[in-house]
Amino acid sequence: MTQESGQIPLMMRSEDLATWDNWLSRPETAALEQLLRGQVPEHSAYLWGAEGMGKSHILQACCDAEGLDARYIPLRELIDFTPEEVLADAEVARLIAIDDIDYVESRAGWQEALFSLFNASRETGAQLLVTAAKAPQQLLEALPDLRSRLSSLPVFQMPRFTEDQIAELLVLRGTEAGIEVKDEVARYCSLRLARHPRAVVNFINQLDQLSLAQRRAVTIPFVRESGLLRQAEV
Repeated sequence: MTQESGQIPLMMRSEDLATWDNWLSRPETAALEQLLRGQVPEHSAYLWGAEGMGKSHILQACCDAEGLDARYIPLRELIDFTPEEVLADAEVARLIAIDDIDYVESRAGWQEALFSLFNASRETGAQLLVTAAKAPQQLLEALPDLRSRLSSLPVFQMPRFTEDQIAELLVLRGTEAGIEVKDEVARYCSLRLARHPRAVVNFINQLDQLSLAQRRAVTIPFVRESGLLRQAEV
């Protein structure tokens, strides 16, 4: 469906209500969490890494903690709108979270608008969080001034998840969904799921629905019979 000019759709959280409560804290992300989870978060940051490593989750968790003073801008979903429509009055927010900035790497108009927003955020003292699939210096098509501004932020590469961490995440998200995922079930599933949180969220949602429908506890035989892991088995 085509959106009328000037009507920006309300963006729901793409990471299934991503908050700090359902974020899996890991040793590899401790420095980033310390920077962004303070009582009064003030630090800006640039997060980069492969898709599904939790970049959007962190931005949305920070926005959730900030409340109405946050502005979440998922460029992947808003790329067909003009920068003027999407970024209008963004500089007045206390937190500006720009997701997937590499999606506008080859669009000069967007880059100029983001450069202006970056400068405005410095004047207002806003916290600026940016994500991309690559490091700032790898944005070779970006305007040099914008690339320079992004490179000046604290830069973090998002680490990949280990099998053990995926198992921990399965238990965490299962608890949140109201289903018990025992350690042996989590280990069994972690060997067969893709190692990124989106796969875990989708799997837990499907498992929850099936468990409720069949009124069965989540066991290894139940998971095996469900077929939910069949496509992912190694």
